[in-house]
Amino acid sequence: MSKRKPAYPDTLFGNLGRHPHRTKYHGTRNLGIHHWDCINTDYFDEDALLTIFASSHSHLAVKGVELVYSLDDWATREELRFVQTKQEWDTITWGWKIVHQVQLPLKIGALIRYYVRATLADETFIYADNQSDTEKKAIQFAQWLNPDNIAPAWSKTATIYQVFVDRFNPGAGRNWLQTDDLLKPFGGTLRGVIEKLAHIQELGFNTIWLTPIFKSPSHHGYDIIDYTQIEPRFGTEADLIELISLAHEKGMKVLLDFVANHGSDQHPAFQEGLVNKTAAESGWFTWTKWPRKYVSFYNVNTMPKFDLRFGSPARSHLLEAAQKWLKLGVDGYRLDYAAGPDRDFWVDFQRACLEINPECWTFGEVVAPADQQAQFAGSLHGTLDFLTCQALRETFATRTWDAARLAAYLQSSIEGFPAGFSRPAFIDNHDMNRFIFTAEGNLAAVHAALSLLYLLPQPPIVYYGTEFDLSQQRSIHDRGATGFDEARLAMPWGTQPLPETSALLRQLAGFRQANPWLANATWQINSVSEDGHRAELSLTSGQNHMVVLIDTTTDQPLVISEGVH
Repeated sequence: MSKRKPAYPDTLFGNLGRHPHRTKYHGTRNLGIHHWDCINTDYFDEDALLTIFASSHSHLAVKGVELVYSLDDWATREELRFVQTKQEWDTITWGWKIVHQVQLPLKIGALIRYYVRATLADETFIYADNQSDTEKKAIQFAQWLNPDNIAPAWSKTATIYQVFVDRFNPGAGRNWLQTDDLLKPFGGTLRGVIEKLAHIQELGFNTIWLTPIFKSPSHHGYDIIDYTQIEPRFGTEADLIELISLAHEKGMKVLLDFVANHGSDQHPAFQEGLVNKTAAESGWFTWTKWPRKYVSFYNVNTMPKFDLRFGSPARSHLLEAAQKWLKLGVDGYRLDYAAGPDRDFWVDFQRACLEINPECWTFGEVVAPADQQAQFAGSLHGTLDFLTCQALRETFATRTWDAARLAAYLQSSIEGFPAGFSRPAFIDNHDMNRFIFTAEGNLAAVHAALSLLYLLPQPPIVYYGTEFDLSQQRSIHDRGATGFDEARLAMPWGTQPLPETSALLRQLAGFRQANPWLANATWQINSVSEDGHRAELSLTSGQNHMVVLIDTTTDQPLVISEGVH
C-alpha cells in the first residue's frame, strides 16, 4: 500500500458534459456525505498514517463531521472530529463541496473499523456513503494496514481462462442436454473441464476461473443454495479436488467464483426466515416488511441480499465456506458484485482466506470509476478492470473512440490506484455481448483487442469460446432476448480446423511469457496524428522497451514493433 495518485477522468461513464442523463445521475449520487481514505505506510518505519476524507455539500448545513471507529472489533469505540480543509465548486451538483479530513497514526498490522457521520443543524445524523440516518443502517468501513496484503507474485504472470461451467463441456459419455432454452441447464460438468485441461493449457493459459459451482437452482449458479456443497449437475466434491490436483500438476491455478452479496430464495436460512420471524436464520437477511418484502439483488426477489454486518451469522457462515474450498486446494476467488457488501466484510473475508492460504488471490467485480475501485485497497487484492474493457471495446469493436483517446487512457490508466493493486483485464465476459458480436464479426478488431490485452500490465482474462470465434445470435438488449444468457452459448467442440484466433492466443501467451517485464511496464505517448486516428506509444520497464502503433483507420489497427530488448 502506498500513496494514491489523483484519479484519472471517469472513462467508464464517458464525457459527462455530453450526457445530461449521466450528469443528473452523478449529481444525485454525489449529494449528501461521502468518504474516501488514503494510507501512507512510509509515515514511520513501523507505523502508518491513515487519512480519511469526507465531502459534504452546502445544502446539508453540516455542523460537524465525526469519525466513529474501533480498533478492537467494536468492543470499544472512539470518536474524532474531522477538520474542514477546503471548499470547492462541484460542477456536477452545481454547489459547494466541503472537504473534511482526519488523520490517525496506526501500527502496521492494525485493523480499523469505522463509520463516517455528519451532524446536521437540527442535531440529526447522516452517514456516508448511503446517506443513512441511523447507525444501524450505516455502511461499515474498514482498513487492514497490512503492507503484505497485496496480490501474490504468481498473479503477475497469470493468464486466465474463464470457464462458464454449464456451457463448457458435458464430458465423455455425456451429450449436451436437448434444449434451446438459454435459461435452462445445458449440461456442462466439472469432469468436462477436467477433460479439457490440456486444451486450455495449449492455448497458453495458466489459470482457470470457474463460474459458481455451488448448489444452485439456476444454470449460472449466481443464486446459491448451499455454499458448502457442489451443485450435483456439475459433479461432486471429489471431481473438484481432482480438477485442482490435475491443474496443479500442470502448473495451473484454479479460481472459484464466490457470491457473497446475495443467495437464493431457496437457501435453507431464507426458507426458515420466511416462516419464523424470530428464527436465528431470519437474521441472515434484511427484511423491510416481513415476510414479503426484503432487500434483494437489484430487486430480483429470487436473490435475497445477505445481512453481512459485523457479527452477523451470515458473515460467519460465508467466511467458513470460503475457507473450506481453500483447504481443498483452491487458489483464489473472483468475487461477484463486490460493491454490494460493506467493505469491512471484505477485510474479514481477506483475513480468513489468507489465514488458510497466504498465496490466495482475490479480486472483486466492481463496475465503477477508478477512485471507487481504488477504495478496495486494504481489503481485497484488486478489482476487475471494467474501465480497460470499455476502452478496448469502444476503440476496436464499436469504433467510437479514436487512437488518441485510447492512447491517453492507456498512459493514465494506472493513476488512482495504489502500487500492487491487482486489476485483471478482459474484452468481454458472461454479463455482456461478446466482443466478436459487438464488432460484427470483424476478426481484425478481435485480434487487435486481444493483442493489446496481452501487452497490458494487468493479467489478461479470456472468455471461453473466444478461441473458436464463438459469437451469439442476438444482443442481450434485443426485444425477446434472454438477457446475459445470449452470450452464454454452448462451446462448439469439434470445430476443425481451429480458427486463427486459437493460434493467436498461443502466440500471445508465449510472447507474454517471454517478456515478463510487461507486467511492470509504463505506457507513454510518443506521438498522435492531427486527426487522432494514429497514436504511437512506448512501453518501458527498466532496460526493456517496446513501441506500439494504434491506427484505427486500417484493417491492421495494432502494430507491435520488433525492437524488443
